[in-house]
Amino acid sequence: MKQNIIIVILSFLFTNIYGQKNELGYKTESHKIYSSDNDEYLLKVTFPRNYDPNKEYKTLYYLDAYWLTEIVLGSYTILDLCDYVENIVFVGVSLHGSEKDWNTQRNMDFTPTPFQNLGLLDKLKEKDEKNKMKITITSGAGNLFNKNSTGGANLFLDFLENDIINFIENKYPNLNKRKGLLGHSLGGLFGFYTLKNRPELFQDLLLISASLSWNSSEIVSEEFFSKLLKSKTDIKLYHSYGTDEVKATVKSNNTLSEMITQKEIKNFNYNFSPIKKANHHSVLSRAIYDGLLYLYRK
Repeated sequence: MKQNIIIVILSFLFTNIYGQKNELGYKTESHKIYSSDNDEYLLKVTFPRNYDPNKEYKTLYYLDAYWLTEIVLGSYTILDLCDYVENIVFVGVSLHGSEKDWNTQRNMDFTPTPFQNLGLLDKLKEKDEKNKMKITITSGAGNLFNKNSTGGANLFLDFLENDIINFIENKYPNLNKRKGLLGHSLGGLFGFYTLKNRPELFQDLLLISASLSWNSSEIVSEEFFSKLLKSKTDIKLYHSYGTDEVKATVKSNNTLSEMITQKEIKNFNYNFSPIKKANHHSVLSRAIYDGLLYLYRK
C-alpha cells in the first residue's frame, strides 16, 4: 500500500467475483477490494464442508494467498478429513496482479519502516562512494528493497482492520467468533508487527520464518511488549522457522522467542517449534500443518 502525503477520503469498492465448490465439499468465494490508492486485492473465502451460515465460525486470514492458497488449504484438508481440527473459515489476502506486482506490494505492505538493512550485515549501504561498491538486495521476481518501496505496514494494518475485516464480517455476519492471522517471511514480520501494535485484533497467530532481522532487528526489543503485557485478549501463537535458514533469521527469531518466554504475559499460549533440516520455503508444509493443529485441534 503506497503512502500518501495528502490524506484523502475515498470510497472502497467491493466486487463479488465467483464461488466454487470442490469435490470434497469445500466452497471458495472470491472478492475484489480496492484500497484508497486503487490497488486491487483479491480475497479468497473458503468455507468448511457442511458450512452452516447460521452458526458462528473462527476465521483465519492468511497473507500471500497469491502462492500459499494451495498449501494452506491442503494442510487443513488433511487435518479436517482426519477429524483432528475444528471447522474454520479461511480468508486469503493478496494483491491481484502479476508475480512482480504481488512482490512489489508485499514489500511495501508488510514492512514496518523504510528499508535500511536486512540484518545480514552490520551496515548495508546502497552505494559506497569511496570504494565505488554497490550492494543491492532483492525480493522475489527481482524486485529491489529500497526506502521508497518499503515501510507501509501501518497503512496496510489500517486497511486490513478497517476495510478487509469489516467487509468480511459485514458480508458474513457469522464470521466473528475469533480471528487468526497466518504470515510467512515478510508476512511473518507483519504478523509480529500487528501483535506488537494491536494485540487485540487477532487471537490466533501462525507466524513462520518471520523476517525479524529487518532493519537491524528493530522490532525485537522491550517495546514489543508494551501493549501486549497490558492486553486482556486470549492469544495463541504458533511460531516457527527452518533451522537451515540464514543466520539472521535464526538469531532474530530465537532472540524474540527467549524474550517472550521470559515475560509473564497473561492469557498467552505460546508454541515455539523450529523445524529441523528445513529452509525458508521447505519449512512451510510442516509448519503450516503443525500450526493449524496447535491452533484448532479439537
